[in-house]
Amino acid sequence: MKISTLVYENEFCANTHVLYLNEHEVVAFDLGQSTDSFSRYLKKRNLTLIAVFLTHGHFDHIRYIDKIDRNIPVYIHKDDVELISNAYKNCSVALDIPVECKREVIPLEDNDIVEIKDYKIKIINTPFHTNGSSVYLINNAALISGDTLFKGSIGRSDLPSSSPRLINSSLRKILDLYLKYGDMNVYPGHDENTTLKQEIERNFYFKNIK
Repeated sequence: MKISTLVYENEFCANTHVLYLNEHEVVAFDLGQSTDSFSRYLKKRNLTLIAVFLTHGHFDHIRYIDKIDRNIPVYIHKDDVELISNAYKNCSVALDIPVECKREVIPLEDNDIVEIKDYKIKIINTPFHTNGSSVYLINNAALISGDTLFKGSIGRSDLPSSSPRLINSSLRKILDLYLKYGDMNVYPGHDENTTLKQEIERNFYFKNIK
């Protein structure tokens, strides 16, 4: 499994993780940049974007979705669909750069699986950062964690549509993945990639989850 991480150092936005389905077709997780750097990445490598999966609806994860081809499906948990076009709820108003995407998205339910080529992409709702905040499990072997889980930390729970009381139950879902499938690479929405084993063993927020 090949997953490449695009980091946008010159602006505040989430990492984009690119899953290679084969030599020329890819799936992207989160498109929050305001520049055309992602499109240039695809063009330079002769890649075709097949689908986009959003971990949640904050502006720094969604901002570029209006610029991609309308025929490319964009998936997000159903509870965050309203954030796509609401500048207050997606937190862009706070930075005085209102983002109101007009793009139609495909709502997913917790534990839905989208099959693309040889890959099964399962959404697992972890609703504390936002109501629809989710992680994506790829072939039971890699985890796109968005703002649910970072290297050594977790996402904020003090923003519009956050639910701090759901932190532990959400992290329990992550622990359950480790207990069931073992270690795997974790690709967060911000900062460095990590592994599930490292976070379960060293991340402070898992201390009371075991």
